[in-house]
Amino acid sequence: MKVCVYGSREDEMGYYENREREFNFQLTFTEKMLTPDTVELAKGCTAIVIVTACRIDANMAALLKEAGVKYIASRAAGTDHMDLDAIAANGLKAASVPFYSPSAIAEHTMLLTLALLRNLKREMMHVQRSCFTLDNIRGRELGNMTVGVIGTGRIGERTIQLLSGFGCRILAYDIYEKESVKKLACYAPLDELYAQSDILILHCPLTKENYHMINYESLVQLKDGVLIVNTARGGLIDHRALLDALNGGKVAGFAFDVYENESAFMRKDLEGAEVDDPIFNALIAKAKVLFTSHMSFYTDTAIENMIQTTLENLREYSLTGSCKNELTR
Repeated sequence: MKVCVYGSREDEMGYYENREREFNFQLTFTEKMLTPDTVELAKGCTAIVIVTACRIDANMAALLKEAGVKYIASRAAGTDHMDLDAIAANGLKAASVPFYSPSAIAEHTMLLTLALLRNLKREMMHVQRSCFTLDNIRGRELGNMTVGVIGTGRIGERTIQLLSGFGCRILAYDIYEKESVKKLACYAPLDELYAQSDILILHCPLTKENYHMINYESLVQLKDGVLIVNTARGGLIDHRALLDALNGGKVAGFAFDVYENESAFMRKDLEGAEVDDPIFNALIAKAKVLFTSHMSFYTDTAIENMIQTTLENLREYSLTGSCKNELTR
């Protein structure tokens, strides 16, 4: 089966090369993302592999069908970059990687949380200008705080496990409660979690129901001086509302690895230029805001997991016409 791999990176090629013979696919690679201008690279391919920066809407689904593509293997757990109804309407099928190393994002979440608590960005700014005083960098200790974690799937639970080692009080919220989580955290209604958390961590998927769950109304419910960490999906937060809350002092710090409108600049080298998004620019300019470029997932173990599962999805499709991780039925 011929497969076009979009968004491939040089440092990931070894993972594919080590498995290409095992799966007996004819793989072609491009660093380019899937766009109307690059869809021609998939002509003659039965399937494509995409990353989250590749957006598939109704127009793209039609173009893929025209190119002869029948299967879309997304190398990610999230699905908000794909219009699944449009994909199905064009007679295509799609699959995802429902889970991979949960420690990758959980550990990055802890990194961002601790960096906020210890004012790491401000300290690095001081050092860069040869300022070695202690002005405005006094930190806080995680063990003295209440942390609210929204979303207790594999990643959320792993973050809770890591948090538990610091001795902090942990509140959790999820529509599906897990007995294993209850050993380390206390499930609470969302309004109670908002009111009591010194740190709020988002680990939930993005749905129509929770779009902009952190907004002007919910921010009012949070504790004064709360820290917010988002390594889940950018659409969970109304960033204009959050910027206002930062400016007003309601929110003391914000760390994010994802941004709602990130597709306009993510995975692009814009050195010397400014992102055309005034809200994003205002956020990252603040000493109390940390941003990483959607890389919390990016570890050696996680990438190996993603590629392995993606190739397994394709092999199962090639043998049976479908796979267990299919999103379109």
